Amino acid sequence: MSRVYRFHGPADLLVPDRPILLRKRKNKMPERFHLIGADASLISDLNGTQAIETYAAGDARAVTLTRREADLIALANPGVESPAALEDLYPWLPECRFLNDSMASLRAAEAIIRRFGQHLISPSSFCDEKWNTICNALRQRSIYDARFYSAWHLPIQEAYVLEEVRPNRCVVAIDFNGMYPSCMQQCFPKPSALHLVQLRRDFDPSEILTTGLYRCVLHERTSDFIIRHNPFRSFHSGRHLRARLNEPVAIDLNEFELSYFSRHFRRIYLLEAIISDETVAHPLAKEARRSFARRKNYRNQRNKTLADREKFLATLMTSCASRPSRPTRTFKSQTAAMAHVQSYYGIDVPIDEPEAATDIWLDGRRGVTLDHGSNGTKVRGPDLRNGSACHLLGQRIVARGRIMLLEMMERILVRAPNVQICYANIDSIHFSLPTSHLDDVIAWLECEASDAMGSFKIEVVTQHGLWLEPGRYWLYSEKDVVKFKNRSVGDQQQPFKDHAIHVASRRIGDLDVPVRMTLNMEHTMSPLCSIQTGIGDGLSHQRLIEVGDSTTFLDVISEIEHNQCHAIPARMAAFKDLSRQINSSRNAASVREDSATVMCGRRPPARGVFSEHSPQEQENPGRSCA
Repeated sequence: MSRVYRFHGPADLLVPDRPILLRKRKNKMPERFHLIGADASLISDLNGTQAIETYAAGDARAVTLTRREADLIALANPGVESPAALEDLYPWLPECRFLNDSMASLRAAEAIIRRFGQHLISPSSFCDEKWNTICNALRQRSIYDARFYSAWHLPIQEAYVLEEVRPNRCVVAIDFNGMYPSCMQQCFPKPSALHLVQLRRDFDPSEILTTGLYRCVLHERTSDFIIRHNPFRSFHSGRHLRARLNEPVAIDLNEFELSYFSRHFRRIYLLEAIISDETVAHPLAKEARRSFARRKNYRNQRNKTLADREKFLATLMTSCASRPSRPTRTFKSQTAAMAHVQSYYGIDVPIDEPEAATDIWLDGRRGVTLDHGSNGTKVRGPDLRNGSACHLLGQRIVARGRIMLLEMMERILVRAPNVQICYANIDSIHFSLPTSHLDDVIAWLECEASDAMGSFKIEVVTQHGLWLEPGRYWLYSEKDVVKFKNRSVGDQQQPFKDHAIHVASRRIGDLDVPVRMTLNMEHTMSPLCSIQTGIGDGLSHQRLIEVGDSTTFLDVISEIEHNQCHAIPARMAAFKDLSRQINSSRNAASVREDSATVMCGRRPPARGVFSEHSPQEQENPGRSCA
């Protein structure tokens, strides 16, 4: 039986005593910034310009304009805490370029503060403020809320194919408007009224279920869609991998998820449920609507920066109830510690998994940390018994977002023959289709699309696409990249940047030791997907490692090693081929343009002065093929 939970399986349900009082957080005082500009040898602040080696941390928080300046200061002053960067603290600010002039950078930072200072709020302060609003509205929660923490919690993020380069086809990208804020507008079970009911029966698709989370087993998948676009993830070897569907699937699902998946499985057996006879609105639902309205208003005013700010804060708003405190408990033995994480979090490590491998992923990346010491084993993880979080709010938002995406994918697939879903990531879908059906599909999409919250918009239409993994894609036509993302090493100005250099700080005692690091793209790529060809459709399909009840640790490691040696090099080869293709097309176009200019007796404009498209064209590139 496959198991789809946050970890290996469900946690032991705690016996309720009385409702838990939600605990508000203290409001933090706004930070004072000490602005600094830096270049390779100098720093500038209100006290003037001096050598970069003279930097010293003061009472106010030192802040530079860019991360590059903060890195230069850190490398020149080992042992001293490095400054923060405005572009890291507030990612919604307009893109800041490294100027290599300390005084010019200082002036630019001061200009940013003058223009946007009243809009600056740290993410933690914003989340604390909104969490306190939730506490005022809900007051209490039941201990049964902890089951929402251990339930399936991931959004849909998958690249289904590597590349779409077939002739006579187009790629369409759509994006939902405020998907998660729209999910906040639905009803939620009242956290303080949750209770456990035993069911032990089959689910009838025609019945209306009480709002809550149902523990169930899915039997016999029936649709080709759920096989090809399997959204379920099992935790194995410290990773979330594709759950095997040719065996029963044990999972906790919300009532609206049961209604959806009943169309794709022959039988669903209900074991028990955490339900509430009372429902409530999300305490931040109204604020989410106001935020979305402000975002639309800023966008209509072409104020991209403040529109991006509202989008960023809306994302924080949807997750601010899922920030539990993380206390540390000490156990005399590792056996006692592992028994605790099994019953408390559902972490049930398979017998064949080496202890060293378990220690690698139990280092905090999954929210739980085990630290072996002379005084025993320390376990640090979320406290599910106190009132520092309300997990059902965030879990149901993500779950409803998954259903919205899956339903839209199904609708797209039946609109025209030979449609291929290429990529899905939280609130966006990329698909390809024959060019002969493009006009009909675009007409349908335009009728359905709107700027309303929860609706969608057509982002771009191009001839081709390359999808390496979630967060890394390039949508392009013959001569230009129309839209791209390249997480961790990307640059808004350079579509094919393949590495990034940054400085990491290592804390040794009271000293901050800077370490200069180069992030190569291939070293940051996930080895969890294989590439499959020869299926008969001319595509290279990507497939996440699949695990089930009989999967061993060695099975997973063998597939990871195979993907490391074959799939990642294949992705990098496709990336480099596209880079060469686009660059050669641009160079050829530049030569033709220069020749035409010379024939007309005019000097060509300086390279890099003008973009290839006007701002309007960049905002609305329109169709790139017809």
